Amino acid sequence: MALASAAFERSNPAMDKLNVSTAIVEIPQKTIKKITCMGSGFVGGPTSAVIAYKSDVEVTVVDINAERIAAWKSKSLPIYEPGLDEIVQAVSAGVQRSQQHDSHEPNAKSDYVAPVPRGRLLFSTDVDQAIAGADLIFVCVNTPTKSHGIGKGSAADLDFVEAATRSIARVATQDKIVVEKSTVPCRTAQSIREILAANAHSGVRFDVLSNPEFLAEGTAIRDLLNPDRIIIGSMPTPTGYQAAAMLAGIYEQWVPRERIITMNLWSSELSKLAANAMLAQRISSVNALSAICEATGADVDEVSYACGLDSRIGPQMLKAGPGFGGSCFQKDIFNIVYLSESLHLYEIADYWRAVINMNEHQKQRFTKRIISCLYNNLAGKKLAVLGFAFKKNTSDTRESPAITLVSNFVAERAQVAIYDPRVQENQIWRELVSNGSDTEMLKRNVSVCRTAYEACVAADAVVVMTEWDEFSNKATGGTTVKQEERKPLATINVNNSPSTYTSSQDADHDAYEQLGSPNLVGAASFQVPSRKGTGVIIKDPSSGQIKTFTNQRPFSGSNPLLFPHGFSTPVQSPPRQILRPQSRYVSTQQFPGEYLTSEGFPNTCETAQPTDMPHSNGASGRLQTAEVAHKGATPTRLDWARIASGMRKPRFVFDGRNILDHSKLEALGFRVEAIGKRGTNVSE
Repeated sequence: MALASAAFERSNPAMDKLNVSTAIVEIPQKTIKKITCMGSGFVGGPTSAVIAYKSDVEVTVVDINAERIAAWKSKSLPIYEPGLDEIVQAVSAGVQRSQQHDSHEPNAKSDYVAPVPRGRLLFSTDVDQAIAGADLIFVCVNTPTKSHGIGKGSAADLDFVEAATRSIARVATQDKIVVEKSTVPCRTAQSIREILAANAHSGVRFDVLSNPEFLAEGTAIRDLLNPDRIIIGSMPTPTGYQAAAMLAGIYEQWVPRERIITMNLWSSELSKLAANAMLAQRISSVNALSAICEATGADVDEVSYACGLDSRIGPQMLKAGPGFGGSCFQKDIFNIVYLSESLHLYEIADYWRAVINMNEHQKQRFTKRIISCLYNNLAGKKLAVLGFAFKKNTSDTRESPAITLVSNFVAERAQVAIYDPRVQENQIWRELVSNGSDTEMLKRNVSVCRTAYEACVAADAVVVMTEWDEFSNKATGGTTVKQEERKPLATINVNNSPSTYTSSQDADHDAYEQLGSPNLVGAASFQVPSRKGTGVIIKDPSSGQIKTFTNQRPFSGSNPLLFPHGFSTPVQSPPRQILRPQSRYVSTQQFPGEYLTSEGFPNTCETAQPTDMPHSNGASGRLQTAEVAHKGATPTRLDWARIASGMRKPRFVFDGRNILDHSKLEALGFRVEAIGKRGTNVSE
């Protein structure tokens, strides 16, 4: 191992550069004691937590969004990542790890977390104080695609980066290392250096580094604890090398030295864009092949597996689906497109733009397949959409394919019921409004449900959009539910807000957490009762008009699956509450339409609320089975027989993620259609 490591270092020019710099630079190396992270989103929060946990430094996360910082301090974090809760709770206490725990490694199988942390994690809205006290500052603010002016739709909007940089220059009275961690276009560091130099106090020196993150949402904590590589870009100067060595010293406390690579600033910036572009390219490539598979009878999973066995290709990122999502892939490809066009490399720009075009085509192709299978008409039909996050094990919905498909369904006049175990309801509304869907149609046609079973009642089709483990029926170690624990779908009650139970159903309110027996077949046509309450009030910034999201559909009858005991003797349960939608970034304005209030649940599938459903401190209100998933427990799998019992015939399932055992579903009477595979109703 030592010889291999030595050979690696000898063959690695970037490694040699850092090794030489630390040996020859005659500047006393300052020990980094305090780090400030500007930005508390999906990058800043988890990164800061792990650095505080694995190193001996104090890390302060700052954001001007007071509600978001308050959420980070609470037991209901503003984002979900497996293992994040435990790490934040541990390091926020500031407990020093004793020597006997130094060798204890996190248990990646359960919760990633060793008993006692080494550093300390703080959250604050006092940006100036955090800047002044820091030795090193991470800039982790948002860099969205520009929505105006030159470069609209492709160039990165660096407003937040520039604002953070000017704040650092204004406040700092001592030398600082400024680390560019946000994903930015190539040569952004030069702009940061110029702004800092022009506005710095006399005698204050800034060293600018690039340290891009390579996290995959859903596995971010594991990626931070055991990264493939740490990239540090610096200026080719003695002080630049010294700053890089100091940052490397932080990571060396838990990352093997051979995985910490240094290079110049511009290579580091471009490496992040290039990595995401290549990953997105693989997804678009296999999605293009999925269309051929559907037409020829080939199976895209089998094709992907065969290709992945080639050591030159590998199996990663070869899973066909409805299209890639998340905050990075599309945005970073657009950055490369804009950069290429700026450099007059138009053929290069066209090449990368084709990756995005294929991604959009895949969403529309899946929509058209669903419409075609449902007899070319969605009007008045109910579609249950399972999953709204862009991938499992995250609450992030940015650029999720579900946004596009739901918008398409609404445009076709379908009734859409959405369930996701981790995404907050107001976040779903925000995404749909931002996507340009007609607000009045959203009110009438969309419901957000508290369980998958509610979403599927009386549905014509189920569309699986996120590969959450609980949706799968494959034999991969899912929870087996004893027969005596099963309860029928009919025990679920739907009524007006606040949640109610009928007296005869009160004892069965825990049906949310149990699988029901398929003892009821068929479902009467029904409409969801009208919603009353404050709902979510949105102000349109262009017109100033106030719009309220409440359920506009009248109640026109009872469904025996939902109301087997009628409506007598309603018993009120505590009213549900939800957090005001949180900004993911330093900016508080992230979407067209400003939330003024969000008490209650707008346009929700009306359900009884079990007493053990978490709802304090603005929690998302999801089931306890989902809440414990990140702690090593397996979430309860859906009972597809129970779902079949409550759907209209013919029953369709559209498997957008290929996570279902189609033969089992077909045995239950489902017609199954999946991306990259021929459907049930296609004869050989």
